[in-house]
Amino acid sequence: MSGEKNNRILVLDGLRGFAILLVFLFHGYYIWSKRYPFGMLYKDNILVKYGDLGVQLFFLISGFVILMSMENTSGFFKFIKKRWIRLFPSMLICSIIIYATAGFFYERPLGIPDLKSLLPGILFVDEGLLEKIFKTDFPVLESSFWSLYIEVKFYIIFGILYYLFKRNIALLGIFIIYIIAVAYQILEFHQLLPLSLLPFKAYIGNFVYFGWFVSGAMIYIYYKERKKKYLLAFFIATICAMFYMYKLQDAVRNIYLLIIIFIFVGSLFWKPLERFFSMRIFTFIGFLSYPLYLLHENMMVSVMIKLSKYVAIPYAVLPIVSFSFVIPIAYIVATYLEPYIQKKINRS
Repeated sequence: MSGEKNNRILVLDGLRGFAILLVFLFHGYYIWSKRYPFGMLYKDNILVKYGDLGVQLFFLISGFVILMSMENTSGFFKFIKKRWIRLFPSMLICSIIIYATAGFFYERPLGIPDLKSLLPGILFVDEGLLEKIFKTDFPVLESSFWSLYIEVKFYIIFGILYYLFKRNIALLGIFIIYIIAVAYQILEFHQLLPLSLLPFKAYIGNFVYFGWFVSGAMIYIYYKERKKKYLLAFFIATICAMFYMYKLQDAVRNIYLLIIIFIFVGSLFWKPLERFFSMRIFTFIGFLSYPLYLLHENMMVSVMIKLSKYVAIPYAVLPIVSFSFVIPIAYIVATYLEPYIQKKINRS
């Protein structure tokens, strides 16, 4: 039994590594084409164009892991404390590193951040909400932080529902929130939304990602109980979840997404795929995935621009070399700084 548990955790780390590599492709070759030394050279490369779907893989993994964590945590406040201790130290450390080094990495696509740009990440609250509260702007420190704000919303809402009403009602509640958000998005796209509901756009957008958490949780239940009704629920939830970005739906994007879903499920139930994503390269990157995700985007692009001025590096490998520069920093955070702060918090 313990061996199965260890393998499961190992392959989930490997999947995290795969997810951050997909995100790296998107940030390193596609999204900042106006800033890259190679411009839009790779804009039609399908592998990099849809690399942002690595975030959906992160959400699937979170749905799996969070439900597993809740089943081993006795109450809502203990659960939230555990999640905060898991997320806050790296967010604090990485935010400080990003702010302190921004002058050196001045080629950052998002520019040099203000001191107040630290606040959204440390609070896990998106900039738009803070701007409404404080009536001032909060320039984005790192655009990647958006997914953490969604994760925290999920932790709080799902946690409250889970500890009040137990598992199935909690999952149904999260799924209903997702359906409402997607219905809102579809009606808005087709200009069928009543004008009275338009002001809610700023508040409802993040919830279109909740379907992925439900899918991850459903596959965890099936993994644990092997009851076919939960496998069916996973398929239904996943089909619904694929409408999360209705405005951007296209056949190639959906095929890419289906491949990612197959990799996620296959790694849990098919030994060859499990062994592949349990390889050291994936699990090592997976171990670093949280601080690496927080740090890499602007820093990597800045390094790419610096290197291209002085070293003749082939464009195809320039992002890889630049990404490799961020890995040791993420390693120090994950191995030494994050555990140190977590121990201090736990002792207090």
